[in-house]
Amino acid sequence: MKKLVMLFAGILLLSGPLYAQDESSGEGSSGGAGSGDVLIELTGTPFNTGGGFLDFSEFRARYFLSDDMAVRLGLYMSLDNNQRTPDEVVNNSVYSIMPGFEYHLINEGGFRSYTAADLMIGQRIANFTSSTGESVVGASRLVDFDTQISDTQRSSFSFGARVGLGAEYYFGKRFYIGGEIGFQYGYRKNADVFVDGDIRQTATKDNFGYFTTANSFKIGFRFLNF
Repeated sequence: MKKLVMLFAGILLLSGPLYAQDESSGEGSSGGAGSGDVLIELTGTPFNTGGGFLDFSEFRARYFLSDDMAVRLGLYMSLDNNQRTPDEVVNNSVYSIMPGFEYHLINEGGFRSYTAADLMIGQRIANFTSSTGESVVGASRLVDFDTQISDTQRSSFSFGARVGLGAEYYFGKRFYIGGEIGFQYGYRKNADVFVDGDIRQTATKDNFGYFTTANSFKIGFRFLNF
């Protein structure tokens, strides 16, 4: 996460000359985004249980169809492939993609508020490989018939939808900060779990819905204009 934040900060710094060019041409005299703008942002939950400043949620791109409507694409990826001991490797990686749409309700000066809707598609890949003992496909640790594997330790596929309300403030035409809260509902199918090729637990299914603050803080900048 620290590397991702540093990368994002580097992109912001590299965009400084473009910002200065906007100012010199008079483009930065009015705040907010408009038709044809491409925005890049990083979202997360500040001061979450992990103890850091920002618990990363999404890397998101937005394209404004008009001054009041935008399409967007959120991405999340967590690669966790860990050689725990010389003979044991644990993989528990997550990939998510979230295409969506925004309609902006208030657009006054540098302030905006909007409603948003997203589709959510995700996959978790989990396995445990051992060169000296049993290996597992479908879970990130050894299991027996009586052990219940948590959702965060088991391979799965999920999809659902999210609706939210957001607000943001633009500092000129280039940078902005804001936040978004919402409600999401989804379906998840957990994969079969195999130990050395023999099925140990069969697939399970569940539905989930909850209020989310995963994107309650965001920082971004205008990347391009078409």
